[in-house]
Amino acid sequence: MKLLTERQIYEQFTQKYLASAREFVWIATANVKATGLLYQRKFISFPDLMALLVNRGVGFRIIHAELPSKPFRERYDHIDKKGTLSAGVEFLHCIRMHAKIYIVDGRVAFVGSPNLTGAGIGAKSAVKRNFEIGFLYETAQETAQFLEYFDFIWMGGHCPKCGLRDLCPAPAA
Repeated sequence: MKLLTERQIYEQFTQKYLASAREFVWIATANVKATGLLYQRKFISFPDLMALLVNRGVGFRIIHAELPSKPFRERYDHIDKKGTLSAGVEFLHCIRMHAKIYIVDGRVAFVGSPNLTGAGIGAKSAVKRNFEIGFLYETAQETAQFLEYFDFIWMGGHCPKCGLRDLCPAPAA
């Protein structure tokens, strides 16, 4: 396990692992924004990265508390005109989600404070980044506990007894 802060999150997790996923990416976050990333010497948005990875066979699952930002939704919809992006991306809107978990290919997990935003995991400059901290787990054994937790929520494990079920836009179960 490694402790990462601010720019290290972007360089040692987002660029190194997230942008090179091969099988799947699972993300739990409160907020989802368009998030600028440097990818192969060009700045692209997170929906663009998703499209590149989905075209290579990578699947996405994203649990989020708030609706994705308007720029995220607009870019996603623009890319997804033929449905090829949404074929590889699943969203679960859970108003209780506040954890920030990023799992790549079941072998790497980043867990900490950053939301799926430019100021959290993106390419913002040092003077515009949030003060963020997290832990990078780089083995399947360490990552397994986060896979299990994510999957429990994704499958609706909390839904039957959730105290906010009446407010939930789309319960998982």
